[in-house]
Amino acid sequence: MKKLIILFTVLLAVAGCTETEDQAVTADPTPSMTELAEANPSYWGYIDYLWAENGDSFSDDGFAAYLADWIVEADALDVPYSSFGYVPSMPNENFDGIWAVAWKNKALRDEAWEKWIANGSSEKLASTHSQTLTLGGQNYENVFGFYAFRPRALSNPWDDIGPNQKPYNVDIMFCSFNDGQGYEQLRNTITNDLTPWLDAYELENPTASYNFSIEVPSYKPDPSFDYIWKNIHRNTVQADAGNAAWAATGSEIQEKFDDIANCQPPARFAGYSFVNEDDV
Repeated sequence: MKKLIILFTVLLAVAGCTETEDQAVTADPTPSMTELAEANPSYWGYIDYLWAENGDSFSDDGFAAYLADWIVEADALDVPYSSFGYVPSMPNENFDGIWAVAWKNKALRDEAWEKWIANGSSEKLASTHSQTLTLGGQNYENVFGFYAFRPRALSNPWDDIGPNQKPYNVDIMFCSFNDGQGYEQLRNTITNDLTPWLDAYELENPTASYNFSIEVPSYKPDPSFDYIWKNIHRNTVQADAGNAAWAATGSEIQEKFDDIANCQPPARFAGYSFVNEDDV
């Protein structure tokens, strides 16, 4: 936790942000992870990822019914949110899918969870869809929170949602900083090297749609990685084309990223939008 707070502090210092502190508590209080994250210019929101386990009666129709009832419960909380889901391209022993709920800040997240539990929403869904889907484990042990940062806007955004949407492509890597490396080096490489490369690629490929997300875990105990890097493309065709272009012309930049952090090979997911806050 201390390491992450230090890294957040460096990120903010490089970005030139000014923290405002509550002087009534102490002359020089240590800002929390939440305060540091939400003050960062690249901050996108707070995301909870819930492992999803399919029940014995899972089906497309059953899932659609579950999703409809889940949205009713979530909307009843009167807390703005977005939600999306990831289905792994290869079987995963830990889950059948990942259900994500995102809020603009952690305070909204905490409010939503408090109301969700008070309303007995999980119990209602379990009673109606007992053999369809289980989210987050029996006692919320498989819920994992992250502060999400997106330094770049999505190029050519799409607004597919609903049961007939075409899935988008997400490649996820778990990354750990090498000795002496941190968010300052990561941010500098993104700003000075990756961003110009992306600008040139999008100029040559005006129909491409891409974004990336850097997400820092907030849960305890501290995980064995420092952040996840998500590459988000409109579809697998664009993802494969972008990866091929990167392999052909981005190798020198990749070497800089490799010096900064050790990242596991990417895991690929099909992404689906459930609720877009901007559309509510």
